[in-house]
Amino acid sequence: MKFLDLSSQWNEIKEDVYSNLDSFFESSAYVMGPYLERFENNFSEWSGRKHSIGVSNGTDGLKLAIQAFEFYDTTTDVVLPANGYIADVLAVKSQLKGKYNISLVDHDDYFQMDLDLLKDHLECNRHLYDNCIILPIHMYGHPTNMKRLYEISQKYNCKIIEDASHAHGAVTNGEMIGKYADMTVYSLYPGKNLGAIGDAGIITTDSDEYNQRLKSLRNYGSSKKYYYDDVGWNHRMDPIQALFLDEKLKRLDGWNNKKQKVVEKYNSLLDGVVETPKVDSHVDLHVYHIYCIMVDDRENLQKFLASKNIPTIIHWPVPIAKSKPFDYLDGKFDTTKTDINSNRILSLPMHQYLSDSEIEYICSSIKTFYGC
Repeated sequence: MKFLDLSSQWNEIKEDVYSNLDSFFESSAYVMGPYLERFENNFSEWSGRKHSIGVSNGTDGLKLAIQAFEFYDTTTDVVLPANGYIADVLAVKSQLKGKYNISLVDHDDYFQMDLDLLKDHLECNRHLYDNCIILPIHMYGHPTNMKRLYEISQKYNCKIIEDASHAHGAVTNGEMIGKYADMTVYSLYPGKNLGAIGDAGIITTDSDEYNQRLKSLRNYGSSKKYYYDDVGWNHRMDPIQALFLDEKLKRLDGWNNKKQKVVEKYNSLLDGVVETPKVDSHVDLHVYHIYCIMVDDRENLQKFLASKNIPTIIHWPVPIAKSKPFDYLDGKFDTTKTDINSNRILSLPMHQYLSDSEIEYICSSIKTFYGC
């Protein structure tokens, strides 16, 4: 049994990929070029955003998005979920110009940034900084309530960068994620809902200004060859990744829909046995990059499932404020739910190719462990 079945994805797309590989190699367009442009255009059409900028990975995308605001020689508070991934805080720490503070906000019952706590934080602290960036992470594929977050951002004069690395295609309040953000960053790591064959990422925006800056910053800070506008980076997406991603993008909505059937079966079989994922009322589509259950005896359950050849993963066992690089944040913010649930979350196999029999086997094994 596989936690994530990438080989079946390959089997779906390989004939179409093979038909394009000869022309790709004959074109010698190995850096930037038409294959990347085509994927960017297709991603913009799919996501409903004006611009898409392919980058080297999601972490670099976050770094470039923060830099694109040009908050140089000023102070900036970056507010993000306490239960997020270390990539987001590393993107803040990588900034070369300006002074950046990291503020952590605990999660709500849906593992999203608690917007009541966010509002309280901004009410008390917004005046301390020249600028503010709110960086929600659509954890596990469940979108944050972006309409409400946008209203909060407007009240307190904050910018928004969405980390959509788990949420390709997620819909909230009738809108695909991305509408209410200045920029939205997607990781395209192989295991994501839309994954490359290596590292890749993409940023979307409706701003012509940010689009121009991002394209310059990913290419050494150059908008014209050998002329440099800013300190930039080599953070371009490889066109061969774009070729593979373009074929997967055609199938992404269908894959997301198939996952809903997997979730329905998981939920029905595990109801009353363990805590299954909750979905907030504003959510139209949770895309389930991760299907995590909540348990109080995680270590023993994980060992038991491993003995049954059922793979599981913990996303993530060490909260940001408990990690060595950022332990100075520990105790500065109320992160009670994050701290407690980091010891309870367990991710089960989740992909569109899971068969009914596999799901039944996983769930029956969990029931056996609990004596159900």
